[in-house]
Amino acid sequence: MRNELLGFELELDALTCDETVAHDWGRAFLTPSLPLVWDASWALIERPGLSAAQVGAIADEALTGFAHRTVAFYGEEDGTRAAAEIEALPGWAVERTLYMELGADGAEATGAPRAETVECPLDACADLRRALILGELPDPGAAETAEQLLELDRRYGLAGGDRWFVSPPSDPASACRLFARGEIAQVEDVGTLAAARERGLARAVVEAAIAAARAGGAETIFLTADADDWPQLMYARLGFEPVGEIVVLRRKPS
Repeated sequence: MRNELLGFELELDALTCDETVAHDWGRAFLTPSLPLVWDASWALIERPGLSAAQVGAIADEALTGFAHRTVAFYGEEDGTRAAAEIEALPGWAVERTLYMELGADGAEATGAPRAETVECPLDACADLRRALILGELPDPGAAETAEQLLELDRRYGLAGGDRWFVSPPSDPASACRLFARGEIAQVEDVGTLAAARERGLARAVVEAAIAAARAGGAETIFLTADADDWPQLMYARLGFEPVGEIVVLRRKPS
């Protein structure tokens, strides 16, 4: 795993959350102002070798007052080991997040996007972003959760840059965002409305974000993807290559 990529995300998280609390086992990123956003309040395990029972106890202590439990592991091997143990505990699920970095030759993404795109701030594409969020959420409480996720988007914009790319410009149906700090850039939150899929729109907005990152001087461009889902195949075709994983353990509200 490229530690600077995870470090890039952790720096943004620290700037975005309400509070970061250091522990002997790692750090807790806490955002009680957005209690419905599971990825806004979570525990990062940085001490290797903890048992599943210890991890569960840490999550309960660090995330007291939240209905969910979300834990990630700094060490890839340690996360894989712990995941095998904690999956046996009631209510816990394991998610694997794949980190992919754009290769030096990467891409067709060096040229102009195949579909027309436009860059805009979040406020200009908030309706599309809200629709994309709602498309991924279960029904109960979805509207309130979506608004909290949009607020988190705004906070990330202040920390990492409020740059969104949408396609097509006249009636946007696909979007992604670009974060950049120093020589590292991250493409994030890629999504397309269900009715507009398989038209090359997601590819176009990712290509536009890559071009903008390169124009801004980024030497490292990366993104993350669900290790068990298909979008990573599209990213691979654009020249992104796997460089590591992190394991996330999740216990959803009952």
